[in-house]
Amino acid sequence: MRLIHTLAAIAVALAPLPALADARDAVMNKEGYWGIDVDSGSCAASMTLQGGAIFLLRGTDGQVTFGLFSTKGAIRKGKTGRIQTEAYGFDFKPSYGENNETLYYDGDFDARALAALRLARQAQVLIDGQPVAAMTLEGTGFEGALDGVVACSKGESGWWGKGVGATSAEADPPLNKEGVWALEASKEGPYCIGHALVGEDRQLQLLAAGGQVGMAVGAVKGKLPRGRRGKFETDAYSFAFKPKYDGDRYMASDEPFDSQALFTLRRAKWVRISVDGRMLVDAEVADTGFPQLIDDALACAAGREGWWGAGARQPS
Repeated sequence: MRLIHTLAAIAVALAPLPALADARDAVMNKEGYWGIDVDSGSCAASMTLQGGAIFLLRGTDGQVTFGLFSTKGAIRKGKTGRIQTEAYGFDFKPSYGENNETLYYDGDFDARALAALRLARQAQVLIDGQPVAAMTLEGTGFEGALDGVVACSKGESGWWGKGVGATSAEADPPLNKEGVWALEASKEGPYCIGHALVGEDRQLQLLAAGGQVGMAVGAVKGKLPRGRRGKFETDAYSFAFKPKYDGDRYMASDEPFDSQALFTLRRAKWVRISVDGRMLVDAEVADTGFPQLIDDALACAAGREGWWGAGARQPS
């Protein structure tokens, strides 16, 4: 799964959410308009529009959603969204990233919408009936990009190179000396992600960017339960948070940890994250190298090298 410069944006963009692929990593189609990039278990196809905005399709396990990234300030905010082609219209509930500079759909296109998009020559993105982006698809290789991002997200190879499964199998991220936590720099912006498997179906993630730290939960199998009230607990501290979802398999808090939470987290023996009383993660973190992971993730996000390899690419 959607550059990104703050922790609040990561919660929306990671895996999470649509994430903006770095153009230096994307493989362009023969028409030279669409580039496909593989990252964070998903594939992204992006095209730069007139005016500098970027329209992105993100594929995960064969399902496709979209995002719109502004390079010139905030996108109009509203309650109803619509993608309109010359022959078809698709309504969606808009979601926004930090400062409203990112617009995305927290869901997937259905089969009818995908079929209509493949035939489209022109398309607009509307918010409350007002256009926020317009694009010409005819002659750009859009149909091939759409089919490509679906195939890529299923692990298939093509003009974009290797698909998701082939890419992730080539190089697993390094583990800390305790052999529990992996840490890697994102290709999408100056942030780093520490993660560990909890049980057989959940992944606990530590997100670091700009000197701040937050946590997220991913589902390796199945779907995460949804809710409106999140609770983060350790053996000595707890606080409430508002959950932010990206699809059915990823949830992050809406804010990074404050100084009190971070102080307590470094000394935690266990961590629990729940939503509306339903447990998402119950993890023992004592003796896993977790306090050092926090420092290492911050160092990685600042661009420094370490056991994790190269640090995050810093904005120029």
